[in-house]
Amino acid sequence: MKTIKLLILIIAGMILLSRCDDFGSVNVDPNKVSTPDTRYLFMYTALYVPNFAWVGNYDPWNQLYPQYIAERLNIQYSNYAMTEFNTSGYYRRMIRNLDDIIQLCSDEKTKGATWVQAFGKIENQIAVARTLRAYAYMHLTDALGMIPYSEANKALEGLYTPKYDTQEFIYTDLDKELNEAFTQFDVSAGLDGTFDIFYKGDMNKWKRLNATLRMMMAIKLSKVAPAIGKTRFAKAYADGGITANTDLFKYAYLPENANANPLWENMILDGRWDFVPSATIIDQLKAYHDPRLKAYTVPNENGEYIGLPYGLRKDDLPSWQTGSYCNFHPKYYKQDAAITIISPSHALLLCAEAAVRGWIGADAESLYKAGIEASFSQHELEYDLDAYCAQQEVEFAGTEEQKIAKIAMQR
Repeated sequence: MKTIKLLILIIAGMILLSRCDDFGSVNVDPNKVSTPDTRYLFMYTALYVPNFAWVGNYDPWNQLYPQYIAERLNIQYSNYAMTEFNTSGYYRRMIRNLDDIIQLCSDEKTKGATWVQAFGKIENQIAVARTLRAYAYMHLTDALGMIPYSEANKALEGLYTPKYDTQEFIYTDLDKELNEAFTQFDVSAGLDGTFDIFYKGDMNKWKRLNATLRMMMAIKLSKVAPAIGKTRFAKAYADGGITANTDLFKYAYLPENANANPLWENMILDGRWDFVPSATIIDQLKAYHDPRLKAYTVPNENGEYIGLPYGLRKDDLPSWQTGSYCNFHPKYYKQDAAITIISPSHALLLCAEAAVRGWIGADAESLYKAGIEASFSQHELEYDLDAYCAQQEVEFAGTEEQKIAKIAMQR
């Protein structure tokens, strides 16, 4: 009888122990984040922001397709043979993180948490996230047309096949998003400048970027919906876009292999030197006697500025592999060389085009020259602006169409 009672007690004890779930931190995976910190969500997102300006060093289509660079070793990508565009990285690594920041800063259960508040005022976090998200969607729809937008990134809600929205709908909603974000910015309170690697927490600069993005979208409506484009551009222009090089929107790489400039990785780390300046842009700079030629490239061994022809056939390539062409200026392939994403020159030239079209009440020629001067200054060049702009190819003269063509060439 005693033996039976003892067995019962032992079994009961084992059952109680098996039901006990208080094992301290045994069930916590130290390799997984249990409380997502918006500071680190933002920094991870920042890694992918420059991808629309230079997407790594394997297939930099956004530099190859407009013929800024040419392929030196192999003809793989410059024949416009891209058959698919993988968007998973943009949605998964960039837009999803921005969505999470907005959600964490909006949810009553999380917005007061220290790991949300630590980055800075939540209204500014939301405004910055909405601005960068619009930047990403703008480029995606520009490249692809209809894309998942209103139903994107909702798999956790059971939506696995999001609909494709029209570009018209996306542009309209992005303009609304950016305008609402603009009013959310609180310039009296910034963000932690250690983690805001773009503008060091300066909300005035983020507001100017926000307005510039709206101008970039609005000017593209000049053919399909000019009345709407004019209204949107005028509002953004009045809000004030980027005009000074101190507001340059850029991504600064680091002097370490884990986050190094893509050209440095290709040329110095890997020793490949796959890309060089193309003849398309070199010949144009030479024709304009443009001082930016020396800022962009260095001459060949004979002291000549010769760009590599774009899109050579593979059979023609060997004759060009002797090094008779010029190369990038070394400042572009330093390990920590920054990549310019949106410059004040670009923004000012957008305004010049809008002025030519009559969308804003500003002097188009003054904006045109200011855009050129901002570019010269960005590259720390010595220049004679009046002499440069007096050239027939550059002079701000001719029909409206000719003036817009000159603005577009400078941009």
